[in-house]
Amino acid sequence: MSLLAVQGGATGTGTVTLLAPVTNTNRTLTLPDATGTVQVSGAAISGTTGTFSGLIAANGGGVSFPATQVPSADANTLDDYEEGAWTPSLGGNTTYIVQTGSYTKVGRLVFIRGILIINVLGTGSTTQISGLPFANASGNICTISIGSFYASATAIVSFLAGITNGGSVINVNSLTAAGTTQASNAIFANSAQLEFTGCYNV
Repeated sequence: MSLLAVQGGATGTGTVTLLAPVTNTNRTLTLPDATGTVQVSGAAISGTTGTFSGLIAANGGGVSFPATQVPSADANTLDDYEEGAWTPSLGGNTTYIVQTGSYTKVGRLVFIRGILIINVLGTGSTTQISGLPFANASGNICTISIGSFYASATAIVSFLAGITNGGSVINVNSLTAAGTTQASNAIFANSAQLEFTGCYNV
């Protein structure tokens, strides 16, 4: 075992390079206190104390990403993970019995889920859900799956919901029994219920 101590310059900064020991490939850097900042490139980090800038780090039993994504141009590098809630909305003065949404972002992929149970539609949209946590990437048209619905404003036989190119809203199109092409038939009304899931790129 070897021990190396380095004193920084006048500003308290310095550079330390850890070389692999002859008999062990593990390299360990121990900070003197919990307030130090270490910038690291290369190998993974474990069992450390302090703050790590601009990289993922081991945190308890998992892996933590920076609160603000540090994008990577490398197609094989995962540079972001995030879980959270979003609020699906029909806009206007619509009131709701249930209005919930959740998402998981893994790299560029965003997985969403939402449930809407309308109390009074009022001036809200009859076909469009807004409030997505991220905008859809330019050049993409993504399909959203309708899991269940109840009390639709129009008698329909199928849904086809999707997010338009670069958009931030879900358009709920549908097909009536007499129809031959999907259209923007009114879906939302008082007491209507809709549950949906899907994924898209950002």
